[in-house]
Amino acid sequence: MATEKIFQGRAELRQMARANLFKMVFCQKEKKCLLGGTCPFLLEYQCALFCVSETLGYGCQIEKLRLLSDENAQSEEESPRKTIKLAVGPCLPGLD
Repeated sequence: MATEKIFQGRAELRQMARANLFKMVFCQKEKKCLLGGTCPFLLEYQCALFCVSETLGYGCQIEKLRLLSDENAQSEEESPRKTIKLAVGPCLPGLD
């Protein structure tokens, strides 16, 4: 029964216009996502939480942010550190 209501609610959300979905979600307080942190795309609809981003087919935005930050961390670890050599020249007069 509960799963039927969830699937029915998801189907109704998919039939709504994007603008209406975003209006509904941004009129609510941000909710905590199961993946951690608050998510502005979580919509409470018919006593269930739906991710509007996933409903529209874009995937979870929190998961995408985590993947990007992991990729950036790996690329920073893999890139060799550049050493800067300072040019040594004659000393300025009066600074001996």
